[in-house]
Amino acid sequence: MGYLRRFLGNHRPSPALVVASIALLAALGGTGIAAVANVPNNSVGTSKIKNNAVTAPKIASNAVTNAKIANGTIQPADLSAAAKTAGPQGPPGPTGPSGPAGAPATALWASVDVVGNLVRNKGAASAQRTATGVYQVVFSQDVTGCIYLSSPGGPTTDAFPSFESGAAQLPNVAAGVRVFTTNGTGTLTNLPFFVAVFC
Repeated sequence: MGYLRRFLGNHRPSPALVVASIALLAALGGTGIAAVANVPNNSVGTSKIKNNAVTAPKIASNAVTNAKIANGTIQPADLSAAAKTAGPQGPPGPTGPSGPAGAPATALWASVDVVGNLVRNKGAASAQRTATGVYQVVFSQDVTGCIYLSSPGGPTTDAFPSFESGAAQLPNVAAGVRVFTTNGTGTLTNLPFFVAVFC
């Protein structure tokens, strides 16, 4: 330090040297600014930027457009609440083609007359009256796991509004159904009826 003081004391810079030094510093600084301002386009790549160095305030408005975003890179969590709001419902699309016809509700049914004869049927093998108001219908398959529905009536215009009927499994016949027909007082009465089996 003593030597530096003695040196400066004996060699003070002249005003011209001071002015020249200031001019040199200004020139060097201007060159650095010009170099930064004249960076060629696309010369600063991803590998030259530190992670998290580019923050949102440093990005100009509308600088990131749809064309600059790779498909699949934006996730729902990246969107604002406003962006996630559903838009109005669009118009209905065209009607699609009709599907194939479904299977019939039941493939087992019969229309039996008052005597006990099969008048019409699907899947029935035989029918008969076994007693007053008691009939049996045997189908072409096991119906023990099915349900049975019956109602008084026949394939005519006659109606039986005050009569009733009921159906149950025919004992000891896996494919059989027993039908009972009664009048308004509950007395067994010979009547035509319909019976359907749903499996």
